[in-house]
Amino acid sequence: MIASKFGIGQQVRHSLLGYLGVVVDIDAEYSLDEPAEDELGADYSLRKAPWYHVVMEDDEGQPVHTYLAEAQLSGEIADEHPEQPSMDELAATIQRKLASPVLRN
Repeated sequence: MIASKFGIGQQVRHSLLGYLGVVVDIDAEYSLDEPAEDELGADYSLRKAPWYHVVMEDDEGQPVHTYLAEAQLSGEIADEHPEQPSMDELAATIQRKLASPVLRN
């Protein structure tokens, strides 16, 4: 069993670029179409670690869906970001939905 470092609804930062994002889904390992060898670099173990579907904002403030390896992300300590309130709102909305009970028939 592979344990993921980040959870759905958690705010994260791209380690290299510094972009703020929100985790919206998690894959236990790389699950998109088979990548070209140069897309993931030389480290094959990167494919076997968790991968995250993350929503970030582009330079115009538009949402962008990205697919990132766990090694590319760091946890975000602050829970409020005045420069990107939409990321705070997205994280809060996801966390509320995860916390609310689900009624079953």
